[in-house]
Amino acid sequence: MAEFKTQDRENTMREIYSILEGGLQREMHQKEYKLVSEWVSGFNQEDRATILNMLKELTNKHIRID
Repeated sequence: MAEFKTQDRENTMREIYSILEGGLQREMHQKEYKLVSEWVSGFNQEDRATILNMLKELTNKHIRID
């Protein structure tokens, strides 16, 4: 069960990084990865999912405006 949670967190983090890089239209720097990782580390699974969905909504609106 712990392995599943770890894998879920890693997948969520990859998706968050991907969304941020897509919105920024550039690769993030190592310091930025660390900052985001530390920020999200305090969130439980439900909170990470909420943040992920909010980021998706934000980038979708940004893409439509452009």
